[in-house]
Amino acid sequence: MRASSPCLLLLSGAVLTLLAAATTITDTIPILKAPEAFHEQLVLKPLNDGSVYSHFQFTTHIGTMMDDDHFDGAASNLFKHYNLFPRSIGQILHSFEVEELHLTFTQGRWQYSDWGYPLAPSAGTGVELWAWLNNDKRQIDEHWKGLTNTLSGLFCASLNFIDDTITTEPKLSFRNEGLYNTHSAPYISTHNDNNSTIPRKLRYGSLPHENVCTENLTPWIKLLPCKSKAGIASLLKSHKLFDTRFYSMAVHVRSVCEDEKCRVRSLELVQTITAVFDVARHDGSFDWSISSLFERQITQSCPLASTSKVIVNLPQTTEIENQYSLVPYPLQGIYSEGSGDKKQEVAVYDLKETFAETTTPFQLALHWEGSRPKSVRAITPGIVAHRYFTGFGQERGGLAIEIRNHDSQDIEAVFLDTLPWYLKLYLHTFSIQLNGKTLDNQRDLVQKMFYQPAVDRSRPAVLEMALKLPADSLVKFTVSFDKVFLKYTEHRPDANRGFDVGYAVLTAQLPREQGQIGYGGLDHLRIYQEREAGLVQGRRGGNSNQDKEKEGQEGVTDKIRVYTDTLLVSLPTPDFSMPYNVITMTCTVISLFFGSVFNLMMRNFEVVKPASSSKKNGSGKGKAEKTE
Repeated sequence: MRASSPCLLLLSGAVLTLLAAATTITDTIPILKAPEAFHEQLVLKPLNDGSVYSHFQFTTHIGTMMDDDHFDGAASNLFKHYNLFPRSIGQILHSFEVEELHLTFTQGRWQYSDWGYPLAPSAGTGVELWAWLNNDKRQIDEHWKGLTNTLSGLFCASLNFIDDTITTEPKLSFRNEGLYNTHSAPYISTHNDNNSTIPRKLRYGSLPHENVCTENLTPWIKLLPCKSKAGIASLLKSHKLFDTRFYSMAVHVRSVCEDEKCRVRSLELVQTITAVFDVARHDGSFDWSISSLFERQITQSCPLASTSKVIVNLPQTTEIENQYSLVPYPLQGIYSEGSGDKKQEVAVYDLKETFAETTTPFQLALHWEGSRPKSVRAITPGIVAHRYFTGFGQERGGLAIEIRNHDSQDIEAVFLDTLPWYLKLYLHTFSIQLNGKTLDNQRDLVQKMFYQPAVDRSRPAVLEMALKLPADSLVKFTVSFDKVFLKYTEHRPDANRGFDVGYAVLTAQLPREQGQIGYGGLDHLRIYQEREAGLVQGRRGGNSNQDKEKEGQEGVTDKIRVYTDTLLVSLPTPDFSMPYNVITMTCTVISLFFGSVFNLMMRNFEVVKPASSSKKNGSGKGKAEKTE
């Protein structure tokens, strides 16, 4: 024992040293109480036209447990063990060094004038993908190509067709999102911010002609911890979701702060599904319930979810009170946000508490008096944008964009338009009209402009502008273009249908109450999450007093993205029936020519001498005599 005592002393000393080092590391790098967390929420809202807006949001957090000196985003050794965070997404982020990812599948068209703005940013028809990639190894193009191909296989979509001809790098639009934003509002830390020195590149692409169906929804559901077996996700029935006026499915990955000083950050995976149900299409009644909308019921909350809530944004009515009844009435009462015309009443149902007391399925229904809404307050969106083609013929044309600002103050916005390479823009034809009058000095309205000319079969044309829209105004942009003659092999099988041209995007900061269904952005639902409420308020509390006064005077603003319609352009199309006609005529001529020549070449010609006339007469006379 005495011989081993020095070894024990050395071992105990080493243990004490390790404990001291661990204590030092713990002081500098805060340890997360919950490295992973999952939240599920469903928002329901009756719209002005009688439709019902439904928004599913599933949020998964995975902690990095790193500070500013050690954080290296999604490319870190974070993804070693998976519990709630989907492994397929983690491997994609780690393999292609993705800092931030946004993927949206959309079917239908969002009616801004009738429905206002959606709770979470939607997208135009088709598929939209944009991501921020680390640029340490200068392999952006390879990582972007690998990312599109991998996501194509994961979601059973045609994302592999997002090649260089439709990929862009916006300069002003699609900035980083989340509480931690290294590009628009970098956080000033007392530590050495090594993360700010990492260069990043943005890649953006869209497929306006991509269809959305069940094969895209199934892999999306598999990313959830409880799949569709329990919780709010059990309502996701493809037969009902795709039988709606509008459907949008999205996956967002971004970095957020885990403490008020943003010393520790985590990755946040937000999965959203937005659908607008036309409840009065079948029987003419505007009454609805969860079982009638989804043909399913919620029998239990997800056991792995920290919070599981159903939120109902009650309709804003005028003049007539008690037009509707909500069954059951929420136990915690109805919350009110805002005042006057901007007042919004919200009912919140906690499924964790509900199923802790009973095992019966959760029932929720809204009944209108007389089965029809009356005197519902109309929604007036702050900004609405429209885009359409002008001109005629298949050689030349024009593009017109109309942006209407309904707000009583000037609004700064960013406009982004991406056109395919076969539409040749002429920038010298660009003109601006304000309330029907052409502007001579365009700098009063266009503060910045970035234009990238198209290269045939290599890259698209990009027009991006930083605008200052006057109050109560109508701004119209026009530009002319030529249509390129394509090779006959570059046309699609349905060439006479035309080619799809993607949507334009208008990004602006608008007041939170201005025509929005909810309170704006992905951070809206955080007010119902105890884990996130303090972080949001603490992050806002870090602003200067000047920012606080500005917010108090002008109100809280949210970043809104408005998408225009997708367009269909008709290019000069050859007569694809001509090859058939030419082949038919050529084959006919060749067959006739070949048959005649072959007949002449292969036939044997012999000279036959004619018989004498005497022999002919004698033979004839003999025959006659013999007959007699």
